[in-house]
Amino acid sequence: MGYFDALTSASFKTASDGSRLFVPFGVSGRGYVIASERDYQRLRRNVKIYYSVSLALIIGINELFAFIGASGPLTYVVLAVVAVLLMGFYGVWAWSVCRPLQPSNEKLSRQERMTTMAHAHSAAFLRLVEIVSLVFVVTGIAALIFSPSLTMLAVVGFFGFCAVVFARMLRLRRGHAGGEPSAL
Repeated sequence: MGYFDALTSASFKTASDGSRLFVPFGVSGRGYVIASERDYQRLRRNVKIYYSVSLALIIGINELFAFIGASGPLTYVVLAVVAVLLMGFYGVWAWSVCRPLQPSNEKLSRQERMTTMAHAHSAAFLRLVEIVSLVFVVTGIAALIFSPSLTMLAVVGFFGFCAVVFARMLRLRRGHAGGEPSAL
């Protein structure tokens, strides 16, 4: 299973009655009953395409600005606008897809989402991103010592959070996680 398949898996849930649910807004939204296997496959494909195109667009815009030498505050503003537009598009699309579907009383818990993501990614991939995250944390701390900046503080914070999440996913894959996580 690939990276985008794993991300996509977190938008779906099997209900207690065995039906499949589309949970477009994760733990903050409700699930919607998917009528058929064909509809399920179509929704999975569309969500996967959205994630793939969104990531490619964000990376592409960032690389374009770097290529033309226009990096800096303008890049961040443009990327923020594009991210807001992508999220808005997804919200409108998900609303239009869910309108004809039957709402379910079941929601996706944080534990279910984390477990789904943990099992959708390979253990090798999770170990790799855990190591990469820790390298960024250590590098960021070294950079903070020699040249303090808000950017390096943000790097340490972001990749520190990532390291905690990936470590939790590895524990979930091994079946050693206990209870509902409160902050993740």
